[in-house]
Amino acid sequence: MGVIQDIAEFQPSKVALVWTAVGASALTVAAGFMLGLVVTAGSAQDMANKAASNAHAELAGSICAANFRTTPAAQELHAEIAGLSSVRQRQFIQGEPWALHPGAESLSRDAAGICAREIAQMDPEELVTLASDEPAGNATAEPL
Repeated sequence: MGVIQDIAEFQPSKVALVWTAVGASALTVAAGFMLGLVVTAGSAQDMANKAASNAHAELAGSICAANFRTTPAAQELHAEIAGLSSVRQRQFIQGEPWALHPGAESLSRDAAGICAREIAQMDPEELVTLASDEPAGNATAEPL
């Protein structure tokens, strides 16, 4: 029990305690930065901007795909889009008016890519070709 007794009887000085605390703090901060657990304000802002941009692209891409479903010639367009390379799909989609959400002037490259993927995953048989402007089953009631 010599080592345990020596540890129990050890009385460090105040200077040794202070330097031990400073060293432990410095090692904790250094390890946090190296492992990516601690980031600077600039890095955090960059990560937040990237997350916001990705979220916007996903939303715009989903709106584009939803708009595509309601396009009168969706089945024909689906066949045309499916025959293109991914780059050409994005370019084709970016040029279409149905690809934009209300108030948008253009569709980003990322959003067009997301839209193209969603369109490619659609079943062409589920795409309805709209024959008329009037929705089916919308009977007008006569006043009493």
